[in-house]
Amino acid sequence: MATITYPSTPKPQGIAWRLLMPTQTNVSDWTGRRQTLASGRGWWEAQITLPPIVGTTNINAWRSFIAKSRGTANDFQVPVDPVAQSSATATPLVNGAGQTGRTLNTDGWPLSTTVLQAGQFVTINNQLLQLTENVTSNGSGVAVLTFEPPVRVSPADNAAIEYKNPYCLMYFVEEPTLSVESGYLYSLSLNLRESF
Repeated sequence: MATITYPSTPKPQGIAWRLLMPTQTNVSDWTGRRQTLASGRGWWEAQITLPPIVGTTNINAWRSFIAKSRGTANDFQVPVDPVAQSSATATPLVNGAGQTGRTLNTDGWPLSTTVLQAGQFVTINNQLLQLTENVTSNGSGVAVLTFEPPVRVSPADNAAIEYKNPYCLMYFVEEPTLSVESGYLYSLSLNLRESF
């Protein structure tokens, strides 16, 4: 398996993101009470629709990308947002090894400020994490990240945090179909799942 380059143009016409967090729910026919078991795991899926692409020259990068994906074998980094979510210049890092779960201690943030809002994203160890609380640093640039889903692999001390342009490492769930109409008008949609 290799990580290949995802084409940067054109920007998607639409992206439908979905966070899957498996649970098993049983409802008693006798009492109506619900019991739920959560797996404590999660992953992302996305459906991307590109705008119409005119001309064979403009579609070649996508043709090459589809071929290099080798079906479901190779993965690629899909940007979460078309623009940067922060203009800060800090280089935050994971602060301490062996951390697991839904929170991480971090440092290296701008001092005493709310850097990111709940609902925004970070990428750590190629895993996309959605923040569930604002990221507010203290006077030393230390902040706790709270997110879903939980980390799959404990990041190393000083692991990088991609917060400006977070991405999801993904692969094709199925090989995409590239359609062409008269006038060399191409259409393409992608069905993707997080790779781990």
